[in-house]
Amino acid sequence: MKQREAEDREWAAPPRPEGPKVVAVWGGKGGIGKSTDAFLAAFMLGQLGPTLLINADMKQEDGGVTELTKSLKVPAPYELTETDSVAELGNIRKLAQFRYVVTDNAPHRDESKLREAAKADLTVVPAPPRRLDSKAVMASTRQYLAGTNFRIHLTMVKHTDKPRARAMKTSLQDLGIPVFDGWMRMYNAHENLNGLSVFHNAHEDDQAKKATEDAYMFGNEILAALNEPFTVPEVIPAR
Repeated sequence: MKQREAEDREWAAPPRPEGPKVVAVWGGKGGIGKSTDAFLAAFMLGQLGPTLLINADMKQEDGGVTELTKSLKVPAPYELTETDSVAELGNIRKLAQFRYVVTDNAPHRDESKLREAAKADLTVVPAPPRRLDSKAVMASTRQYLAGTNFRIHLTMVKHTDKPRARAMKTSLQDLGIPVFDGWMRMYNAHENLNGLSVFHNAHEDDQAKKATEDAYMFGNEILAALNEPFTVPEVIPAR
């Protein structure tokens, strides 16, 4: 696992002597918006403090965090590295130069890797409002995340899926399962991420503005779940 030293600058959320706070993103299957969630989490947290994004889903060829980072048309506010080694992932709390570490974990059944991901300060579990996807997510959640700090994040919500998403969110809450208040709507602005979709003033179309709202709400809910006393600052890109 390779990464550069975090940039020496004044941060709102500087590194902590006890090491970084870790956000793990994973689910029971692929194609559920996992890498998009990891990318946006790192992008949002990187506005506040030195952040490392780890691609632990290295076999993914399309749509992974490495590809999303390469597609950025603004400077990445985080460092990016790749590893799926259990030993290296187990040592990320020693990376004291970072305030936050976000891991994008593969949808595997390797129990040692799943157990390691579950040790995070917060585990984000993406879940589209589709029955089969929900069943896979719930099975993984019950098996590996009981007693940990985790949140279900409704993702890939189409306009026609909104009633189903609301019903799924209510059902999860009734079961005592923690759920993010916001969800990730399925817009082209998310599918074609280039960094501009997370800036309020970088676009004109209504869908991109809504995608921006989703991103900022997601970032702020992550901070709240980590008990961090910050909110994500709105960033206006240079023209």
